[in-house]
Amino acid sequence: MTQILTAEEIAEILKLPTETVFSMISAGELPGFEIRGQWRMRGVDFTIWLEKLASGDAAVKGAEGKPSKLEPLPEGKPSEESAMLTPAAEPVVPHLTARVSQTEMHERLIEVLGKRALRHGPTSAKPLEIDLGSPLPVRIRVYMFNATRPPGGRPLGEHKVQLIVPGQRRGERGSFDHGDDRVVLLVGYAAEEDVYILWDAGLYSNFAWSRNVQVKAETIIEATAGKLATQFRQLRPGEGPAVVETLIAAPAERLAEAIDTRIQLSRQRLIEG
Repeated sequence: MTQILTAEEIAEILKLPTETVFSMISAGELPGFEIRGQWRMRGVDFTIWLEKLASGDAAVKGAEGKPSKLEPLPEGKPSEESAMLTPAAEPVVPHLTARVSQTEMHERLIEVLGKRALRHGPTSAKPLEIDLGSPLPVRIRVYMFNATRPPGGRPLGEHKVQLIVPGQRRGERGSFDHGDDRVVLLVGYAAEEDVYILWDAGLYSNFAWSRNVQVKAETIIEATAGKLATQFRQLRPGEGPAVVETLIAAPAERLAEAIDTRIQLSRQRLIEG
């Protein structure tokens, strides 16, 4: 029978804090799978990953913290960082959604935005900062996560992301950085469907480590059909009154439109609130 490792066992083998291993999992650096919300990794996959790491072929590690500067995206060419960073592909696990590394998610996002992305920070950094051009010039800070389908415990086909911000440890509370007048976007990426989900980041603060945030299967299906899909969720942020969140799901070709809609809806909520 194939050996199955836990995050704690991997931390012990690597002589690292367990929190560091969970950060690597969140960034997509370690290939694994989930069973009822618990992360696991096959021993054979860990051995292969370790050999690649020793030989210098493993995925580039995601950098924590904010980018030090924004760099222009050359027209018609991949970014310099894209050329240097080549994340290792994770094995496909039956009954689970495909996951991609943090760097690859960011590179796909920049590629989809195309000329709309005037400048951006290092794609290995989380969060990713981007300056967007017309029709709605705006400076955004993107917290991006894999949106996966858990194998059990949730409605069939529902996707979720697990919120962990840089520097947040297990058992600690976390919040998004809303500084520098940047608009914060909470984005999930469903890799198999090539669908982007945008929640209202302003409604998520002081959250628990690895908090789950969901989107319904029918919303994802609408987006795969080329629609700009919306879904309403009732939330009670913090100790405040209940509010209705409008989330958006969009195929890659409509991502820019979805971002504009997300920003407008969030601003409208603030004005009305």
